[in-house]
Amino acid sequence: MAGATVNLTLHGINTLKSGKVAATEGAAGLRVPDGASLTITAESTGSLEAVAYDDAGAAYSGAGIGGNYSESCGSVTIHGGTITAIGPQAGGGSSGAGIGGGDGNGDGGTVIITGGVVTATATGDTNSAGIGGGNGGNGGTVSISGGVVTATGGSWGGAGIGGSRGGDGGEVRISGGTVIATGGSGPSYGGAGIGGGGEGGAGGTVTITGGSVNATGGTGA
Repeated sequence: MAGATVNLTLHGINTLKSGKVAATEGAAGLRVPDGASLTITAESTGSLEAVAYDDAGAAYSGAGIGGNYSESCGSVTIHGGTITAIGPQAGGGSSGAGIGGGDGNGDGGTVIITGGVVTATATGDTNSAGIGGGNGGNGGTVSISGGVVTATGGSWGGAGIGGSRGGDGGEVRISGGTVIATGGSGPSYGGAGIGGGGEGGAGGTVTITGGSVNATGGTGA
């Protein structure tokens, strides 16, 4: 809920899969709306898979970790653990980001990663970023200083890290760790590996001072 602060230490194997918040609207796998804060601690030795609602009954979805449908993400900090966050294509419609905003103009909020193994994916023929904006949303602020991060945008032009299709990239700072970011491809546009979404999303500000970074744009990026 908005205003909540959660410190989470992971042990063992954990899975969160959400339900619906309305007749056609899916929830985030692990909801962190604007104004809320989630920290996954460095003491985490376990894993978490967080998957937004993706059944046929919902045309719109939330993020794997972040906002529900039409919600922006709050603050997500990851210091350890093995994290898999999936914004799936809901009922043939759109998805939210892997980590970030929900479908329906959800912005990416603040995402800080200092350690752990993080995989964030917007799946299917969707417009959202792997880390950043949900469908129609901008990228927010992403800071990576450690860990292994793999971020993949939805195949209709979402950035790997940054904006959704048409969304601006926001601010991305990488000073350490290993980052693999892949933008999705659309019929005539692609999302950046790191930066703006396809079909007109501005690149934003990307600063890389360390780490290993492999960023690949989608076709047309």
